[in-house]
Order: sequence, then C-alpha cells, then structure tokens
Amino acid sequence: MRIVWCGVLGLINLRGDVMNWSDLGKKVANYAPLLGAALGPVGSGVGALIASEFGTENTPEAINSFIAGNPEAQVKLREIELTHKTQLQEIKLKTLQAELSDKQNARAAHDKSKMPAYLSVGLTLIIMIIVFMLFWVDVPSGSREVLFMLLGVVIKEWGSAMQFWFGTTRSSQDKTRMIGK
Repeated sequence: MRIVWCGVLGLINLRGDVMNWSDLGKKVANYAPLLGAALGPVGSGVGALIASEFGTENTPEAINSFIAGNPEAQVKLREIELTHKTQLQEIKLKTLQAELSDKQNARAAHDKSKMPAYLSVGLTLIIMIIVFMLFWVDVPSGSREVLFMLLGVVIKEWGSAMQFWFGTTRSSQDKTRMIGK
C-alpha cells in the first residue's frame, strides 16, 4: 500500500480504501438521512457528535467499523438525528445558502468577462460539428462509437454552460424557496 500527501486532503491511500466523511455520510444516510447529509459538508464536527455517542475515535473509519459491527448502531444513529434535528437542519440550510451564494458569486465575477460566452459558443459549435460528422461524413466504424461518446460528454458540458447563462435549475429553485421559508 502506497500513501501520499495530498494537500488539504491529507494522507490518502492510493488504493482508494480510506473512507472520508462524505463516504461515511452516504452510509449513515441510509439510516438517518439528515445526519448523513450533514456529514459531508462538516464531517468532523458531526462526526465528533456521532463518535462521542458511540464511544469511538472521531474518524470515518472508526465510526464505520462501529456501525458495521453493531446492529443497534442504526437505531442509535436515528436517535442522534432526532435529538439534534434542529442543529442538523441549520447545517443543511447553511450548506444550501453557501452553494447558492457560490453560484451567484460566480455569475457576478464573470459578468464583465467574455470567456464564458466564448466557451458556450465554442461548445455549441463543437456539438454542431460532431452532429454534422455523424450524419454527413463517412466516419470509420470503430471511430463512430468514440464520436457518440464525445458527443455525450460535450452535450453534458454544454448543458452546464447554458445553466450558467439561464440561471438556476429546478432543484436550485426549490433550495431558494426552502431558504426563503
């Protein structure tokens, strides 16, 4: 096993079997959805709460091991969620506010820049060229699948670029409405 230093993330096992707070959050969300959602953005803080209740070390691995080895841990996670529901909802709300603020700041920061427009036009042109090639150019049979894959990737990125220009998606509207309540 080789371990490397990776800046903010700290030590990481290159085989990928080191659990982080977000991974643990996904597992915990199966039993306590609000608690699991809070583990992603503020993992060690919420992790400390869980670890103190379980009597384990405040690491994702220790908490995960405890959950895996104790069937009653699932019930305890739900109890923790119910006991701290208000604080967990505040964490979730603050996370949503930060995400929305980040998107608004990104649009404001690029308000005077022409680069997002250039990228959007460029992606649109690439899509047009690929579609043209698929229908009117004799593409070798082995390359046709690669062209389809490339088209899918470019269309996904084009969708993201259009979301930048045309504002929020439905889910962001729901988040905005929730924050307003």
